[in-house]
Amino acid sequence: MEPLRNLRTNFVVLPDLPLEDVLEIFQFIGISQPEILQLVDMSKAMKDGMVDCLKIFDWICDTSGDQADNSSNQDQISPTSQWLEKDEIFEFQFPAELAINVQAMPEELLTQLAGSGCQIPEVEDRAIELKQLLFVLACIRCGCLQHSWSDQQGRALTPEEVNLYHLVDLLVKPATAARECSFVELMAEGPQPCKWFVSHWWGEPVCDFTACLRQHSKDRNLRKATLYYWVCAYANNQWNVRGEIGEDPSDSSFRRAMRKASGTVSIVDKSAVCYTRIWCIYETYISTLEQASHTHGERYLFDIYTNENPDAREAVGITDGLAAIDGTGPKQARRKRHREWRFPFELIQKALDIRVEKAFASQEEDRRMILNSIAGLEELTLPPAEVHEGYNLLNNVLHGRFSAASFAKASATPGVDLARHAEALSFSLLESLTIHFGGDCLEKLMDKAVVILAENLPETLTDLFLGFQSCRKLTDMSAVALGGALHRLKKLKRLEIRLSSGPDISDEGVYALAQGLRSCAHVLEWLSLDFMGNKGKKKISEELAVQKFGQG
Repeated sequence: MEPLRNLRTNFVVLPDLPLEDVLEIFQFIGISQPEILQLVDMSKAMKDGMVDCLKIFDWICDTSGDQADNSSNQDQISPTSQWLEKDEIFEFQFPAELAINVQAMPEELLTQLAGSGCQIPEVEDRAIELKQLLFVLACIRCGCLQHSWSDQQGRALTPEEVNLYHLVDLLVKPATAARECSFVELMAEGPQPCKWFVSHWWGEPVCDFTACLRQHSKDRNLRKATLYYWVCAYANNQWNVRGEIGEDPSDSSFRRAMRKASGTVSIVDKSAVCYTRIWCIYETYISTLEQASHTHGERYLFDIYTNENPDAREAVGITDGLAAIDGTGPKQARRKRHREWRFPFELIQKALDIRVEKAFASQEEDRRMILNSIAGLEELTLPPAEVHEGYNLLNNVLHGRFSAASFAKASATPGVDLARHAEALSFSLLESLTIHFGGDCLEKLMDKAVVILAENLPETLTDLFLGFQSCRKLTDMSAVALGGALHRLKKLKRLEIRLSSGPDISDEGVYALAQGLRSCAHVLEWLSLDFMGNKGKKKISEELAVQKFGQG
């Protein structure tokens, strides 16, 4: 197809993707939807709703070989290739008229791909686009496979191993040496304001890091105008890092970016090392405590993502509340549970052991000033306290985030200390909590687990959803415990409890819930209690239900 051979940008190939993803990616690089559909049809790449993009690429190469001189065609194919997710590959095909030097060093290749760059004085406006991260991945592949990149010990690196410690030395600084600017200023055409702040450890492989952000953008359904992620390695001028950070964390580039962001994406590596790094701890502190109330009139969000689940093709995230991908309607909570259930449980267990006061830093002065900031001290240069209530508060909040996302899974997993998860939840300061008990919980969730949960629901909650439908082992004991918990939850504005189909609930359970609701009735704005389809031996009296909760 002539339009494909005359592309002014790069050709991206991804094997086995849904058609909607293929449309999005190909349109992004300049191919119209009719051309894409025609290409899929002509290459016979569609099977069972999935598009084999490698088959498309092979078809194009075969067609080009029939219509052009082989040597000429060979010059157009770049040896660089890379993945967006672990199983995916993207390859660049450059038209001959661009005169791309495919044997160039990675930093030179980047300059050819990215453009002339610009100056962005405000560091908070140096966020990076996802498409710019794809250029970075291409350069990593080029560096490892064409130029034998190695670490500081001389060990050869594979593309899957390259992290930001490697990348700053091998690409970021060499590429920006002539201008001594930030990496984003090399790639951008103008300011790219921070929409999401990214908290992470530099030791995380760049490919996993990128997979997390790509999945996050899908889950949150972020549009082009909100696809800017602020990443310190690319935003800070690596030739003047101390100047960007400063002496006070509240005036640092990190804090300035977070003030502009809608939320933070915390990327967790397989060993949760990120939460042992002092700057990651500081970013968590700002996200969950100092800035958690409201940003631009909306609640500041804190999402947690990882790409360390060997059983999953995609990265997986724990989102702050429901995400766009969860859809609308009564099945939102179920979709959220299905999505977050894949988050590695072992990683959550590690996260519950995190202690802020044990975090370390490359520079001791950074650790000192951040711990003192968390402790609320004005003098940041003093030796930090070994223990402080400020540390405990942040530990509790962080542990509570992981506990909220994993409580359903923990309740159905043999040998797990459920009381530990519940205690973490009780101190979490969460305002919104959604727990849907499905899957294994339908047969394994017992009254004891619900009692533990009810006793530890945080009193800060304003929005609570608990889905117990079809959980066949539950009885009035669970309903009574939940009714007792409602006496403490005096800030609740929205409440939904589903006890339909499976649980064996009678008048006793209904009465206990009604009594509990009296405590928060003066602030409650929305209520849904579902007892439909109760098939247990004990029946709910319709007269009592109407008397206590009203018709419908």
